[in-house]
Amino acid sequence: MRRKRHIPWSIGIPPEVTTEYVGVKLGEYYRSPEVMLKTQLEAREIFHQLYGLPKSGVGPTYSSYVEASQLGVEVIFPEDNVPMVKGPVITNAKDVCKLEILNPLRQGLMARAIQTYQYMKRQVGDSIPVGLGGTEGPVTTAVIVRGQDFFVDIFLHPREMHKLLELVTEASFLIRRTIEKVTGEPIRGTGIADDFSGMLSPEQYHEFAFPYQKQIYDAFGKEGSRLHSELLRKEHLKFLPELGVTHYDPGCDQYLEVQDIVEEIPQIPFSFNLKTSQDMMQGTPESIRAKYVQAVEESAPEMYTEICRGTPRENIEAFIKIAKEYE
Repeated sequence: MRRKRHIPWSIGIPPEVTTEYVGVKLGEYYRSPEVMLKTQLEAREIFHQLYGLPKSGVGPTYSSYVEASQLGVEVIFPEDNVPMVKGPVITNAKDVCKLEILNPLRQGLMARAIQTYQYMKRQVGDSIPVGLGGTEGPVTTAVIVRGQDFFVDIFLHPREMHKLLELVTEASFLIRRTIEKVTGEPIRGTGIADDFSGMLSPEQYHEFAFPYQKQIYDAFGKEGSRLHSELLRKEHLKFLPELGVTHYDPGCDQYLEVQDIVEEIPQIPFSFNLKTSQDMMQGTPESIRAKYVQAVEESAPEMYTEICRGTPRENIEAFIKIAKEYE
């Protein structure tokens, strides 16, 4: 019998998977608050019955582009694919001065998320938790707004890119304050998902990512500051304690192993991920078990994975089985 280690674990189930199991097209899911709620309610029952997973709450899920949409980025919802951006909203660094932040109560995806949140609250009342929130990090949103030329502009037009990051951060503040107003609850802890910040060198990270992430954490992370970033290297991890990060999720980061994180930031709890495609989709129950055991034995304090469409059910069952051995 394996000695229990009390290792927390969880599985992320994105909309493309809930719709797969329920039998709904993603386009329909995103077009209709009624379909979105019905799908989430059915999916929580299905995953509980199939895998014994806890029944989660519900909430609007309109992609990771909500923040960018408040700066004018057009988001499209294909018939049965994940949301996509039509393209950057500015094609010249000098056009940053023309950007305006849309009113989240009436414009952009945030307005749609609020309407869906209010619909869900009316339908389920207090019987099920209803969430509203989640934004991308400053650098990632800036890249969505400007496009990949952002990484050239930090050399050629640094002043304009700082202006863009200031606008993105201002939009992030406005969204969070709006969430507080709509839900009636203060935000005591917050999370940032900033994958593209890992594309910066450590020196660039300190100049173009750190100050703006820090502003968000200082304002809204008094009781918890979470960071998700899938492209960080070891050299970036030194910034996390300075940011006040209290939990780190490396996602499917190809550059970091358990030992790297433990060595660089031993004071910060983190969740180590089995990779969505390489491990869960393409792996086998045996390989999943082996990788899970290896990560835990290397001192991973938490384990996590996010599944995608087509993930073999036996692989999901294998993850859960080994996870329960370490509970």
